[in-house]
Amino acid sequence: MTFWKFVRDLPWLFFQGADILGKTALGKGGWAWAGAVLGALALAGVLLLVFQPPCLVLTATGWYCAGCGGQRMVLSLLRGDVAGAFGQNPYLFFALPLLGAYLLAEGARYVWGKPPLYRRRWVMAALAVVLAAGLVFMVLRNLPGWEFLGPGR
Repeated sequence: MTFWKFVRDLPWLFFQGADILGKTALGKGGWAWAGAVLGALALAGVLLLVFQPPCLVLTATGWYCAGCGGQRMVLSLLRGDVAGAFGQNPYLFFALPLLGAYLLAEGARYVWGKPPLYRRRWVMAALAVVLAAGLVFMVLRNLPGWEFLGPGR
């Protein structure tokens, strides 16, 4: 499997439980692979929330990226402060639930034996719109007069 084919098929491979060599991992040892990946993702999430590393884009350029305030947004949501979470990063406040809904839909389609959504044109168009909105959000939050889009302190 080539690198670009792997990148293109990554969402579907995740739900198939396939490894990077292109072998189906739900067979022998596949559940161990899937458990290890999910465990590593959970550990990475916990470490990010505990240590809260600074944003590398902000550190290097002084500009807020589209994800700045995302960790504080998640912490605000965990405390039940929805308004505070929205104030930290309005873009991610809407984009992350959309991503979760998409991943659930892809998982359900896989379980039901239906073809993946990511190969449909409208899904790619929707992805382009969400990414373009993130780019516009990132530019706007760094312009004078739009400071309210920056992460709250």
